[in-house]
Amino acid sequence: MLTARRYLVELGGALALYGVLLVGANMAERAWRPHGAALIALNLVPMIGAVAGAIAIMRQLWRMDELQRRIQLDALAMAFLATALITFGWGFVENEGVPHLRAFMVWPIMGTSWALATAYSSWRYR
Repeated sequence: MLTARRYLVELGGALALYGVLLVGANMAERAWRPHGAALIALNLVPMIGAVAGAIAIMRQLWRMDELQRRIQLDALAMAFLATALITFGWGFVENEGVPHLRAFMVWPIMGTSWALATAYSSWRYR
């Protein structure tokens, strides 16, 4: 199986698992109304799919050649810095009436930054 196809199958499976576990945990929460530690544990169940996704991403990085790894290293560094600057700057203006930045927004910021930085790094190394 091609590496890109294997990656899509692994990541797609992890995302599907995440979605199923998220929906299942939400349905279970509504049905059982757990409290305390049981509620925390139930809310963390979808993280199994998130961890599977992280493993799929790392496996793909380990399968890449040196140039592709360099492109991803550059992209991840740019995404890390962009996310840090955006969230840090946002923190400064929260006291001035800007809505609070929820932790759930960090991944979309980082993922978008990573995608844009990957496109830029790929273009740069053409």
